[in-house]
Amino acid sequence: MRKTAVFIIALLLCFTAVGCEQSQQNKVTASHDVRVMFINVGRADAALLCIDDKSYMIDTGEDDTALRLFAAMNYMGIESLDGLILTHTHSDHIGGAKLLLQYMPTETLYSAQISENKSNGENKIDNIAKNYSAEQVKLSAGDKIKINDDMAFEVLAPITYNADDDNDNSLVLRLKVNGRTILFTGDMQFAEELTLMSKASSLKADILKVGNHGNKDATSEQFALAVAPEYSIISTDTSVDENSANRRVKEALSMSEIFVTEDYQLGILLTIDENGDVSIEDPIPLAADVQLEIIAADTEKQTVTVKNNGETVSLDGYMLFSENGKELFVFEKGASVQSGDLITVACTGYEGDYTWPNEDKAWNKKKGDIAILYDNFGNEISRMTVAVQ
Repeated sequence: MRKTAVFIIALLLCFTAVGCEQSQQNKVTASHDVRVMFINVGRADAALLCIDDKSYMIDTGEDDTALRLFAAMNYMGIESLDGLILTHTHSDHIGGAKLLLQYMPTETLYSAQISENKSNGENKIDNIAKNYSAEQVKLSAGDKIKINDDMAFEVLAPITYNADDDNDNSLVLRLKVNGRTILFTGDMQFAEELTLMSKASSLKADILKVGNHGNKDATSEQFALAVAPEYSIISTDTSVDENSANRRVKEALSMSEIFVTEDYQLGILLTIDENGDVSIEDPIPLAADVQLEIIAADTEKQTVTVKNNGETVSLDGYMLFSENGKELFVFEKGASVQSGDLITVACTGYEGDYTWPNEDKAWNKKKGDIAILYDNFGNEISRMTVAVQ
């Protein structure tokens, strides 16, 4: 009888072990299509995440690099965003948000509950959400942004308010997918790092978006050891900020492969396959083979005219940029120009084939300007100096 009982218990334990093993296997085999583009937006931050059928943008660079956001989204085949996440209020992280919300359908704008206000008590991100009628959700440590039933961004910080520098009020997000962990740190510096390390049981991550452009006032040796990434991404342009991608920071992260966005035309494209294998690509989309030319620009009438000297061209995603005015126009889906035809883009209140939405003065009337036409991947097609009239 005793032998029978022992046999039954052993059998039950075996079934339990098999069940646990199958459960673990099920967790491992649950996989997702994961692509992350750390966009080259100069000395600024922007990352586009495509996970299965969902798309998220974390930060938006400066206003004068917004065209690179659209180029990256066009390259990745994105026509709408499930979420726009703004880590804090500094212009190199929220500068492109207005244009993004103007042209890109976006379900939700996420920001930190702990955030620096202006002297008048208003918050820059709150104002963006209000002005562009974006649904806003404010996040606190412990919150989650649900992506699907088995995956979410975890909000790790900010935990305490830092009145000295909004960098240290940055949203810090963790994403676990396909057996890998990505840590997004905004512009987190030493102060927020210390707070986070004192509260978090583990910060280990495979992929680190390095805080504050790799400047020496962030990514302490202790924090680097706590994360111990295999891959470190620094978003910067060292010709603009010579202290970024700092030697001390690189040494602290020497256990990892380090990539800097300035070395990539469009951005750093990171893919995590179903087995958790990570690959890094340098996407270089070829310029469109078109014969479009800016032939006229008028600061008084606030218009620019483009001629098509070749075959009919679809203008989906093509962009016009005013270099001094720092304004961007994105051609809508279905826009085109026939062979030999002219099209005119006019600011609001002026006459043209296409109207620049919410913009009545794109071209600088006092200093003159430079009009630049880009294809949908951000390759320059034509430019023209806009003289003062």
